[in-house]
This record gives sequence, C-alpha cells and structure tokens, in this order.
Amino acid sequence: MLLVGLSVALAVPAAQAQMRQQGRPAPAAQAPGAELTERLLLMPPAGWQEGGTTRARNAITTHLFPPGQTSEKWSEMLSIQVMGDSAADAREHIQRIIEASRTSCEASGPSPVTEGTVNGYPVSTLTVTCTKGRQSGLGGLVAVKAIRGAQALYVIQRIWRGQPFERNSTAPIPPEMLKEWGEFLRGVAVCDTADPAKHPCPK
Repeated sequence: MLLVGLSVALAVPAAQAQMRQQGRPAPAAQAPGAELTERLLLMPPAGWQEGGTTRARNAITTHLFPPGQTSEKWSEMLSIQVMGDSAADAREHIQRIIEASRTSCEASGPSPVTEGTVNGYPVSTLTVTCTKGRQSGLGGLVAVKAIRGAQALYVIQRIWRGQPFERNSTAPIPPEMLKEWGEFLRGVAVCDTADPAKHPCPK
C-alpha cells in the first residue's frame, strides 16, 4: 500500500510540465512487482514548483509553492499527502486537522465538514481559519479535500497565511483567490485504471 502513495505523490511534481502541455492528470508510476492502478487527478496551478517532500512510515507529503515563494518564505502553499493505510478515514483525518488548529491558533474557525462522493470515492471537505498562529504570529486559512481511495487516503490542502485578523472576522484573502481555490479543489479526484466502471479515468 505504501508504494501506491509514494508513486502517486512523486508523480505529481515530476509531471507538471507535461500536464500543463497536455492538460492531463498525473498518473501513478508503476513500481516493479506492484499493481498500482489508482491515479490522483490533480492539476497544479501554472508555475508552481515542488518545495520539499517528507516521508513517514506509511505516508508521503509533497509541498508546492507559487513562483518566487519557497518553503522558508511563503504566503500560499499546496500540500499533497498520500497515506498508504487501508484503515485511514477521511473524516477522522479532517478532524485531526481541526484539533491541530485549535492547539496552534489563538482562535480557529472550522467550517462544517461536507461529505459526499467524487468519481465513486468517499470525500470529505472543510475550511479552517486561524486568526493568529501561536508560533508564526500569522493568520491563516486552509481548504482541505480528503479522498478515501481503495489503495490510499489522499489529502489535498490549499493554505494561505498572512496578516493576523480578529476573531469573528474573515481572513483577508482576495475573492478571486478563493474562487481559484474552489475551482482547483473541485477538479481534484482519484480514478482507477482497473475499475473504469466505478472510477473512470480521463481518456
């Protein structure tokens, strides 16, 4: 299962140029001796570059940043996490994000969790605001989409950080940025080349 997560997450940044040219999602790379049939369908924003990848026992996380931003200095980030754990639950993972925001923020404001299905897979989504980070001193907003695949749990996060804001206030993010976030996250899905009836992949 871990190989599925590794291959999918690593395929995304490596295939950015090809995806932009062909307008196609990044496929999961095949590993020797493994039948990895799920694909993460994700189109990174134009010009965004990989800024680091971390690996754990059963997960891999890749961070992407806009042009001119880095892992040391950024205001926007895209996090792509793939967990090769067949027992991992999308709703439970999102709940951990909420709990972490309550610990790390002076005040956090999670939206209701929305649950449904995308391309035949269970999906959970939410947004969380952070008025001021206890360590960073910055305000923040994160939009999360978690997809429970058959071979892995896929968690995609769009994150903003900037000037802190007051409790019960909205994060100071331009409306056009929020619109772009929504369009991006709606386009994120998972498919399975071995099960085109239930989880079709683009042709």
